[in-house]
Amino acid sequence: MKNGFGWGRAFAALVLFALVALVVVLALVWAALPLQHTTITINGETIALSGIEGRRAALVITAGVVAVLVGLVVAALAVVFAVGVAALGVVVSVLAVLASLALLASPLLFIGWLIWRLVRPAAGAGTAAA
Repeated sequence: MKNGFGWGRAFAALVLFALVALVVVLALVWAALPLQHTTITINGETIALSGIEGRRAALVITAGVVAVLVGLVVAALAVVFAVGVAALGVVVSVLAVLASLALLASPLLFIGWLIWRLVRPAAGAGTAAA
């Protein structure tokens, strides 16, 4: 029977833990920092953070959490992709080295095979060849 705790569950648990921690940190920062002179400008519209309350504050915290989590997932995927490409490069280079060594050693191997054929006893020494 297959083990029920795989990499997918571990990654999901890690993302959930990061999500909860991020929500708590953003909520604490929102409550603790002075926001009187903090503004955000989007498409020419200026929004003062001190005027955001209730549902809009929750929406801002949620947007921040989603942005951070998307950044973390993209960074993790970039690292996995980079490691995969590096491993592929190592495999290709090892295969190239082995192919060049085989090409260099092939005359010696051929001469060794010819000497072995000359030295070994004949398989059917007692029978006549047709």
